[in-house]
Amino acid sequence: MFRSFLCKSGGTLKSQLINGESSSSTAAARYFLFSSQHQEVVILKSRVTSILYSFSTSTATAGNLTSSDSDSSFVVSYLINSCGLSESEAITASKKLNFKTTSNPDSVLILLKTYGFTESHISKLIPKHPLILLANPHKTLKPKLDFFRSKGLYEIELANFISTVPGLLMQSLNKEIIPSFDKLRSLVQYDESVIKMIPRSSWILRESRVQKVMVNIELLRNQGVPQTNISNYLINQPRKFTGDANSFREIVDKVKDMGFNHLQTAFLRGIIGLASMNEANWKNKMDVYKRWGWSENHIQTAFRKYPGCMSASEKKIMAIMNFLVNEMGYESLSIAEYPTVINCSLKTRIIPRCYVMRILVSRGLIKEKIPISTMSTMLDESFLKKFVIKYEQEVPELMKVYRGQLNYQELLQN
Repeated sequence: MFRSFLCKSGGTLKSQLINGESSSSTAAARYFLFSSQHQEVVILKSRVTSILYSFSTSTATAGNLTSSDSDSSFVVSYLINSCGLSESEAITASKKLNFKTTSNPDSVLILLKTYGFTESHISKLIPKHPLILLANPHKTLKPKLDFFRSKGLYEIELANFISTVPGLLMQSLNKEIIPSFDKLRSLVQYDESVIKMIPRSSWILRESRVQKVMVNIELLRNQGVPQTNISNYLINQPRKFTGDANSFREIVDKVKDMGFNHLQTAFLRGIIGLASMNEANWKNKMDVYKRWGWSENHIQTAFRKYPGCMSASEKKIMAIMNFLVNEMGYESLSIAEYPTVINCSLKTRIIPRCYVMRILVSRGLIKEKIPISTMSTMLDESFLKKFVIKYEQEVPELMKVYRGQLNYQELLQN
């Protein structure tokens, strides 16, 4: 069909060398040279149909479309062959790029490689921030790479770091990165601590974000929260301290009203927990617990003991409560005493342990089911040793039950 149309229109369609690749190359074979009486352009194979349709409608329109498509195809080809992107990644990234020669992009790639970036790093970096290819390698990129290298990041570590937060390379070094880095270091003392924070909150070095952090940290200091506790949580959960100052103050007040002790780390865990959800989320999760007979006092008590019990999704809360109460026979309110179980994996921790305990009880090897506290906090290695390996001679199939390879009900029936 295409050949027939091209003959009638005086055009030809043939595979063409792209960026030095032969037509037998997988990447190059996706591109063709379209020749007509008016011009020659390189086009994507996947777009032949739409371009031919436009050409048949208007030769002038086709001329404009294929000229643009030629530029796009050139960029796509470069991204595939030089940066290691997939075709879909290259097409998406090409929408943000426009270059007709590879001089600057080549210089950028050479620079990155001299700083330890591998092809894998580059193929990860460019889809996240394609405009890096258009940046001035020596005036824009190199000074920032040198700055982070001065903070103890070398070769692979530097490449891993930048690949995670590529937007840093496009921020102002003197106006944002350096002053923001210094302010954060004043809060956490060490360069390496700031380096840990950045991937956990990719825009933390923005001037506006740092300012919010400074205000919110000052509020905590005024509340008497120990600096060591502040630093530890800021390093591990920096995003939670970048919120609006008024909203952050409201969260701090709520945590105080719930009875948290500001001298204990639970105070900051409570803040992190509340900062992770809005009012609607909080209310919905409270409603789920209330369906299992918990009062607001029970919920607040559980939250004080383990704020993570309110971080789980409503679906997960419901599933764990249903399994423990309806299938395993635990008292609903006993779970409020040990709320850490809510954040355990139902599939990989709670169910295997409960099934093992049920079999051991049924065989008379232990007297009662495992307490919620033991089930939720005991390390896997300790549980395996104390409740599985110990009884393997009496119940050889116990390990298979623990690993989910055997239905525990088959053992109960034997």
